Amino acid sequence: MNLFDRFILTIYSLALIVVSIFTIGLFFGLVPLQLVQEPLVSLYGNPMGALPYIIVALIFLIISVRFFIGSFVFGKTTKQERGIRQRGEFGDVTISMVTIQTIAERAARKVKGVRDLKTYVKSLESGNLIELRVSIDGETPIPDITQKLQADVKTTVEAIAGVEITEVRVTVAEVLTQENLPLRTRRIE
Repeated sequence: MNLFDRFILTIYSLALIVVSIFTIGLFFGLVPLQLVQEPLVSLYGNPMGALPYIIVALIFLIISVRFFIGSFVFGKTTKQERGIRQRGEFGDVTISMVTIQTIAERAARKVKGVRDLKTYVKSLESGNLIELRVSIDGETPIPDITQKLQADVKTTVEAIAGVEITEVRVTVAEVLTQENLPLRTRRIE
């Protein structure tokens, strides 16, 4: 969400908060009835007639407060949208974290023995980091898989994205056995 959208969302939420609080204040007698037009006075004079309006006002109040707070908080997706910026010969180039993550996942899935994986990309002061959390088949030696993962992912991302990767961390989260492999990948014995 860009800055203008955040500004509009903040103003909109603030207006709804004020209207909701005013409506709730009318119902509970905190706001004098002289401030409103005659038709509203008769409506708010009858508590059962005003109940649906109070419920709607409470819902708008809750949603508006959530949006109002959310307009000031920059979420995780904003950082991912920024990506990694590089200065090229003809100007700046920004490659999103999602793009680097996709390239890393594609390279990791080609490594023999990898069954499932999750990829995280971080841009730190010390350099760019890729974290892989993998499940392996249990037939290929773990040191072989992890070294090949690190080398292939680093080489592929650097070649395709042109982004230097300082570290590739691999966590072997699970070793799948013949029993917990999906049916399509089990060996028939």
